[in-house]
Amino acid sequence: MESAPKIALALGAGGVYGYAHIGVLQVLEEHGLRPDLVVGCSIGAVIGALYGAGLSSRQLEMLGTHLRRSHWLDVTMTRMGVVSGQRLEGVLRLLTRDRRLEDLDPPLAVVATDIERGRKVVFTRGPAATAARASSAIPGIFSPVRLGESLLVDGAVIERVPVDTARSLGADRVLAVALGTLRDGRRVPVRHLFDVINQSFSIMQQELAAERALRADVLVEPLAYEANATSPAQADGLIQAGRVAALGQIDAIKAMFERGVARRG
Repeated sequence: MESAPKIALALGAGGVYGYAHIGVLQVLEEHGLRPDLVVGCSIGAVIGALYGAGLSSRQLEMLGTHLRRSHWLDVTMTRMGVVSGQRLEGVLRLLTRDRRLEDLDPPLAVVATDIERGRKVVFTRGPAATAARASSAIPGIFSPVRLGESLLVDGAVIERVPVDTARSLGADRVLAVALGTLRDGRRVPVRHLFDVINQSFSIMQQELAAERALRADVLVEPLAYEANATSPAQADGLIQAGRVAALGQIDAIKAMFERGVARRG
């Protein structure tokens, strides 16, 4: 980044559970809190791009409750996926007005995975829609995105909650949002292929993701899986889960922002 950010918001992966990110953003807006940088992985990158492009949390809520899967899913069976992702990128280009990551407000850093080299790729420049699409390319569902010499898939493969990336970009304080955690042993409904793959990722990564997320100054963990996460029609419940989790941490969040502002001054 051209200037080191002081306060970063790290939005983690989690598929449809990402609606909970909107609830967290609503609470931040209601309390006049705005990060210097957003770091997004998978659905966190998508929400971060829309937020940085100027959509308010209320506009994101309206979008989430009215957008149908047919608007962004293009099923085209290929050797590497059943969804091409081109329609998703087109929708993101439209909604972000084809903005670049570095021109968003707040600017967005996006985490993706180079599946051929087994390494993390962090985008801080370039088209926001393309980066968010690459970061959201769930292996086995979305076709990977070829950019230069890299074949990119979902950033959750390598960093589900991008706290470490936020630190590496110079953030002094990190507010992290971790979705769909299973540490209290609750049952998560699994009804179709998207759920199977997303939940498999969660189970494989939960210990490592939990360890990394705990490096945040404040960690928000919406209990989003209490709702039926298989349908965007349940967006209201998921958004509310994000609100409840953020409000439960609001004193710590406000204190973190106050310390960050003091250091900035």
